[in-house]
Amino acid sequence: MHPLRERACDELLEHPLLATPPPEPERPRPPRVRKPRVFKLPPRFPLLDKEFYAKWCNHQKELQLTTYRVDDSPPELFPELYLKPRRLDYYARQLEENMNVNKELLKRINMIQRTGGYVDCWIKPEPTNTYNKLLCKQRQRMLNEIRRQNLYFYSRLLIARSEQLLTKELDDAWKDTKHKLILGASLPFILFKTEKIDRDIKDPAFDKPPSVQRNKVSMEIWVLGGSKIGKVIIELFNDLVPKTCQLFLNLVKGDPNGHAYMGTRFFRVVPNLYCRGGDVTKDNGFGCYLPEGEVEPMGAESYRLKHTVPGVLSMVVTKDNEVNGQFNIIFKPLPQFDGKHVVFGRVSIKAGIFKQLFLTETFY
Repeated sequence: MHPLRERACDELLEHPLLATPPPEPERPRPPRVRKPRVFKLPPRFPLLDKEFYAKWCNHQKELQLTTYRVDDSPPELFPELYLKPRRLDYYARQLEENMNVNKELLKRINMIQRTGGYVDCWIKPEPTNTYNKLLCKQRQRMLNEIRRQNLYFYSRLLIARSEQLLTKELDDAWKDTKHKLILGASLPFILFKTEKIDRDIKDPAFDKPPSVQRNKVSMEIWVLGGSKIGKVIIELFNDLVPKTCQLFLNLVKGDPNGHAYMGTRFFRVVPNLYCRGGDVTKDNGFGCYLPEGEVEPMGAESYRLKHTVPGVLSMVVTKDNEVNGQFNIIFKPLPQFDGKHVVFGRVSIKAGIFKQLFLTETFY
């Protein structure tokens, strides 16, 4: 560039109007102010105790802070159920066969590209027209065979699919499962089915004397995270084993430490034999309940009553002769439980098939 033009350009670039403006200073963000949560609470009734009203207000606040959660996701996927060793061996053999076919096709294509096809000008004597025509037909057959193998391999790739189910298929299966759950909830609930041999069994030891009043407990059974399945009415033998029945009633109502049968699971279900639940400490069968104010768990009260009738309830007794609050419901006579667990009640109204359940109780 000419020096005069270069000087003019420099003067133009140094003009103050073309200077870069200074950066704007950062404005501090105003602090975020959280609005206090307003709860809808009615005023205290004058006759209500202040302590009771405070507990009730806390309970209402917890209810208003809860969030709804509906789990409608498809069932959990277990790839090990589909990827079995035998199937993997079959797929490995198919993959190896396809690789060998591809190698042969690539070898032929490479040979044709490097040599330019079949050269027949070196043949002596010179071939006749008939020979050339036959040779062209042979080359055409080879090319047709290669094309046919390519099309066959391409068609196999198009129809190939994994043994694993697709997301759409899993969604359809989950819809069908939800429909079956809803339909099953509308059907009558059967706790256990007795066989013809056990249907008319009666034990006179369980009969109630005319002058005795026995307590009854209503136990509702729910699917974990689902809806209500059914209700079971339990008759307690408080005239025969009063201490064991009192322990059961205390756990039905709940003790001051929060131990109660409400929300616990039937952690062990043996089909056609018995089920076990009521672990109020760990909810998995390894807990041991200790009543408030006691140093050691209560021992077995009496083994006089036997497991002779379907629907009998018995309190679990450990090997150390400790009653831990867990109970059994038997589905058929189990003499192997006699002398090991304390019978304290029986089911008077039968209801529902067990899956993974939890309990709510009412006492009357």
